[in-house]
Amino acid sequence: MQSTDTLEIAHPAESSIAGAGWRVVGASVIGLFFHFGSLLVVTFGLFLKPLSEQFNWTRTQVSLAFTLACLTALCSMPLVGWLTDRFGARRLIIIFLTLFGALFAGLSLLTPHLWFLYSVFAVLGLIGPGTAAVPYASLISRWFSTRRGLALGLMMCGTGTGGIIWPIAGQRLIDLVGWRIAYALLGAAVLLVAIPVLLLFLKEPYRPNISSTQDRVTGFGRREILRSERFWVLMIVFFLVSATVQACQVHLSPLLTDRSISAQFAASALSLLGGANLIGRLGTGWLLDRLPAVLAVILAFAAITLGIVILLAGVSGWSACIAAALIGFGYGAETSAAPYLVGLYFGLRNFGEIYSYLFITVPLGGALGPALMSMGFDRTGSYQLALWFCLVALLIASLLTQRLRLYPTIEERK
Repeated sequence: MQSTDTLEIAHPAESSIAGAGWRVVGASVIGLFFHFGSLLVVTFGLFLKPLSEQFNWTRTQVSLAFTLACLTALCSMPLVGWLTDRFGARRLIIIFLTLFGALFAGLSLLTPHLWFLYSVFAVLGLIGPGTAAVPYASLISRWFSTRRGLALGLMMCGTGTGGIIWPIAGQRLIDLVGWRIAYALLGAAVLLVAIPVLLLFLKEPYRPNISSTQDRVTGFGRREILRSERFWVLMIVFFLVSATVQACQVHLSPLLTDRSISAQFAASALSLLGGANLIGRLGTGWLLDRLPAVLAVILAFAAITLGIVILLAGVSGWSACIAAALIGFGYGAETSAAPYLVGLYFGLRNFGEIYSYLFITVPLGGALGPALMSMGFDRTGSYQLALWFCLVALLIASLLTQRLRLYPTIEERK
């Protein structure tokens, strides 16, 4: 079997095994298209104004539900990583995604009581990590060795594709049938489309590949991880970027409509952000097998920074779309690089647990970034001050990224 195949082991049905690996990637794309970070996060801004107007809630009150979901996701993330390493990813993903779809549909039953909104989002946050990238990345990292970067990049395209489709589809549903039925239909799609695909095609690897076995032997343990400076540098960097991008993503639609842009055009800009995110994920996955991973991260931060600078200029129309595309492209490249960096620096011995720690920065950033942007708007009537804070956070992250060049990879440590 050639080195470009998925599994580097002798097996009487090697081509069948290789094909199964790519089918797992395809199923993962579908699963991540419907997961918490794709469906709920991307569409939250679309429902923000309708919920505020329906129940006379402020934007801060509605955004607090998103913050609460991110905080509960933060609490359950390490448990998901631990469960993935010990019991496998497939069962975990299917159970959690089924619960997620049912609860998302349940948002159609919201009442004027804020506690109801907060309760549903709190549970969605607890379930969310089990539908997210951690178990999928752990599964695919064990299916693939030499083409791991490409496989992970393709996998992460599920979220990017969701970023393209869900803003337009979600806004269209809200316009046509109202926000209640829109919630019900989106939740039903998770149950009727994603779950059957995962049941059919998402499989655990038949046998670990040689590379994965070696990584497990030489990979980091929990104590070594927590004492590692590179781990904490990655945590801080990805937290700052996650908070910045999620603040811009959640508030992009209201930000643009406040500048006299139509809701449908704002949804198109958000969709463009998702499309650029997809390109960033796919392109970076290909580059990670060929170039230093740190270079991809640096380029990603540069794109996000430029996008925020354009938004700070107060632009509207197609200029705002360019800003959205730059932010989406940069975040796609950064999130595609994250699981690759885990394997590169820490090995696969405890991949799920390590990646879950690093992935904590996503809900933590989502909890703080959008909430701070809402508070900035409610206090000043504008998003400008919050955008300046986002720009400063990105500059700090870019400086910290330079330290990654100093650290040896898992291979260099041998």
